[in-house]
Amino acid sequence: MTTTPDPRIRQLAEARYRDGYGQTAADAWDQLDASLRQYLTNEAAAWLAAAVAAGIAPPADRPSDDHDAVYVDDEGLLYAEYRTSPEGDYLLRLQWVDEMAESKSALEERGAEFRLLGWSR
Repeated sequence: MTTTPDPRIRQLAEARYRDGYGQTAADAWDQLDASLRQYLTNEAAAWLAAAVAAGIAPPADRPSDDHDAVYVDDEGLLYAEYRTSPEGDYLLRLQWVDEMAESKSALEERGAEFRLLGWSR
């Protein structure tokens, strides 16, 4: 079980507020009425739990010590954890290398399953 709240819950709740209620990004989340903020947070937590259960969002907790986190930034660039660094908080940017490309359909024929994370620019 996660000891700290999943930050994606607040991100989803804030996005729902801005997009669903016609508010601008300048509006402060912390200034919202507490009951509305709690409603949006509960709604976002339910959405995220459903997405994790459906396999379209990763769980917040590391599944095992053998798993490394993969991140996407706001420009669509992918990064992977580099846990062997002394400081422990380094990321490696994942690069596209033409020589390493494989056919997606051939991989799927061999049993691979892919999930769309987003789009790169």
